[in-house]
Amino acid sequence: MSSPVLTYLPWDSAHFGFRIARAVSRRLNAGACRELLVACQDQAIDCLYFLADAADQETVSTLQANSFDLVDIRLTLAGRFNNIPTIAQAENVLFRLGHEDDLSALIPIARTSYLHSRFYVDRRFGSGKASQMYQTWLQKSFTTDFANAVVVAELDDLPVGYVTCHLNSPAGEGNIGLVGLADSARGMGCASGMLQYAIRWFHEGGFDRCNVVTQGRNISAQKLYQRCGFVTRSVELWFHKWFTNTN
Repeated sequence: MSSPVLTYLPWDSAHFGFRIARAVSRRLNAGACRELLVACQDQAIDCLYFLADAADQETVSTLQANSFDLVDIRLTLAGRFNNIPTIAQAENVLFRLGHEDDLSALIPIARTSYLHSRFYVDRRFGSGKASQMYQTWLQKSFTTDFANAVVVAELDDLPVGYVTCHLNSPAGEGNIGLVGLADSARGMGCASGMLQYAIRWFHEGGFDRCNVVTQGRNISAQKLYQRCGFVTRSVELWFHKWFTNTN
């Protein structure tokens, strides 16, 4: 039996109201692309995600020739931290682990923090559904085992930012998921302080390497991560292929 070429995504499908799948491979040629498109037809897929190796020109050319839309440049940055960083913070700023009571203050931040993501760039998903997705992601990070910890920045006793921390993969490495900060707290060192606190949390748990993903168009996030000691680890390209007219 041949290996599956795509994975159906039930959560994405239910949330956005389309049958959505993701390609298994990150490289393909013309023959593999035909097989993938047939599988999408057989399974009545409305939208296919393809995360392509940016260094493989054959893959990129094949996707473009088959009307896949380039929607994002995915940058993974990594840092190896042998020493626990010192957290610099203003007198009225506190960094701590979050709890469920913080959600009421943080949910509005998640609503507007990810406008660079592919789910906003591809307008067929709808900005309202995209915003709701990130709010749900943040809520699950506090209320389920979706995240292993959430770091919170508190300004004048009010939660103003968050960083979600994950220990799932790769083995032995920490992963930063969502990073969000209120506009009112920008320029005060809150974002870098949360990242430094997260690095300390990973380090104290025996993880001295940490990864974070951002978008190629999100220059401010890249600068933040670079200031905190992260360097580019990989570059990939997100493509979407739609099989239905959503207009």
